[in-house]
Amino acid sequence: MGETRQLVTIVGIGLVLAIIALIIVSVAGPATAGGLSVSNYDATLTANGTLTEKITYNVAASDTYRSLNRWWEAPVTNNSSQPYIRLMSIAPAAGTEAYLVNASGHVTVWANDYNALSTIESNANNNEAGMYNGNYYNAGLYTGTYTWVVHPPLEYDAAANLTHLDLLLAGDSHVTYDNVRITIPANNITWVYAYPPTLYTEKVNDTYVITGSLAANQNLAVEELGTPAAFSQLNGFQTNVSNVQGLTAAAASQYDSVYSSANILNELGRVAVIAVPLLLVVLYVGFGREKSFTVPDYLSTMPETTLKPWQVNLLFKADPFDFDKDGYYATLLELHRRKVIEISGEGANIKIRILSRDVSDPYEQRVLAFIDAISADGFLDSEYITSVQLQALTDESAKNTAASWRKSINDVTNTVDPSIARDYVTSGKRRFRLPLLISGALAVFSILFYVSYPEVQYILGAAAIFWIVVFVQFLVARFAPSTLFGRWKGDHYKEKLEWDSFSHFLKDMAKIGKSPPKDVSIWGDWLIYGTALGDGQAVEEAMQKVNVKLVDVGMPDRMSSMNTAMDTTFYSMMTFGGGSSDDFGGSSDDFGGDSGFGGGGAGGW
Repeated sequence: MGETRQLVTIVGIGLVLAIIALIIVSVAGPATAGGLSVSNYDATLTANGTLTEKITYNVAASDTYRSLNRWWEAPVTNNSSQPYIRLMSIAPAAGTEAYLVNASGHVTVWANDYNALSTIESNANNNEAGMYNGNYYNAGLYTGTYTWVVHPPLEYDAAANLTHLDLLLAGDSHVTYDNVRITIPANNITWVYAYPPTLYTEKVNDTYVITGSLAANQNLAVEELGTPAAFSQLNGFQTNVSNVQGLTAAAASQYDSVYSSANILNELGRVAVIAVPLLLVVLYVGFGREKSFTVPDYLSTMPETTLKPWQVNLLFKADPFDFDKDGYYATLLELHRRKVIEISGEGANIKIRILSRDVSDPYEQRVLAFIDAISADGFLDSEYITSVQLQALTDESAKNTAASWRKSINDVTNTVDPSIARDYVTSGKRRFRLPLLISGALAVFSILFYVSYPEVQYILGAAAIFWIVVFVQFLVARFAPSTLFGRWKGDHYKEKLEWDSFSHFLKDMAKIGKSPPKDVSIWGDWLIYGTALGDGQAVEEAMQKVNVKLVDVGMPDRMSSMNTAMDTTFYSMMTFGGGSSDDFGGSSDDFGGDSGFGGGGAGGW
């Protein structure tokens, strides 16, 4: 695959991941809501604690909901020695029945409908009031008005002569509120804090009007500080708290900081998922695009080279830093042709014997050392290797021997000195170390942040998705070939193109048949270096078609059988018993936008 196609693939994957992330984030809220939202939420709190909520529900899907409701985390009851909420009345939508499930689970249905009572008992939560429709709601808008009297906790600071009220009108389990309007008294109120911070607060005559919108499961709270006169008509539960102003301001500041941090993390992630694919294009243009060379698509002559077969495999088969078993097999063929080793055998049994140790190349020395290590009576014998593996089932000594061989074959077929690759290319993989570290850290931070701060989970859930996707985008780029975002040094890219063209030629037997080499010995080079490039099988088949025998070019007879037998033997050696022994395996709590009295919110079932 050419670099342009590689880049298009990597950038395309990045864009697809970005689109998926944006879609998930955009539909997660509506999907969670299940086709229900609040079109308008209009709440008015009076000085004596009367709270009137006019809620217009937007049902998007017919025959889905039988109840549109509003529930509280605080206890709903007629009287209590602890802070509580009392329901005064419900004005339900036409054709529906009002009901209440109080703190103890007792159900009251205004229409005295026994069937409704049974269904509500089975489905509703405690502290829930709502509008029941036994025939299910059709899609449309439905308005209900709830009137409550709140008896909240009040914190009083005698030294500052200030009283604190924190009213949580919606907690972390409710549908989306498209439009919010809250009206509260302003007389004798010194400070007002509205949550989330995106809400707009305005003083209108003797009231404060708070407007905005609310995401699903987002806290909606109003926090007030004022003189005792502001709350004199409110029948609440007062406790003495020192420094009430400081605690309130600190909690508000912390909430704002948490919200701002979450929002920044989310917005940066949203930008990053879109920017990363574009950044990859910039990186390619700046650091990866190669000089232009004219090389034919098919090259019928092998490029002139002083490189060993294993070096050609390392540099030109795939990634310039990746070596595989084809380099090892090509080295065996080269050593056989040079009469350093002798490869023989019949059928599935392969034998290799060392004839000379006069080699200077470090990798060839390792190959000979490997053959020595697993030889018996002077031969590497595939049947002997198989027999040792079978003995390893019951014999500890054989098991240790097989484990040692397994390590040796893995080493000799997968690992070579990569220094030559660094002479040929500048790897682009290192460019992704810092982006992977940063995006991974931000993804983990988003998740930990999400767990630690429920009040902003609706933001941090999206942020976590974005940063995980950014990390994956960079990870995909990191696994691209080393030269995609790096470069071949000097004119080595031309050499790379020539080996690619030669490989294309070897794969096309029709072209080989049209222009076979006149010198029979050339087939030996083609076979050795073709094997290094992964094309040995194609060359052998071409030789058979033009009646060139393997032994005539210095190769072992029945080479395909040899490769198959060695593949089978070495694969079984590497997987046999391959298990591993390692296993992998008046406190500040009363202040702020997430800890107020009330909670709950609008929903349906």
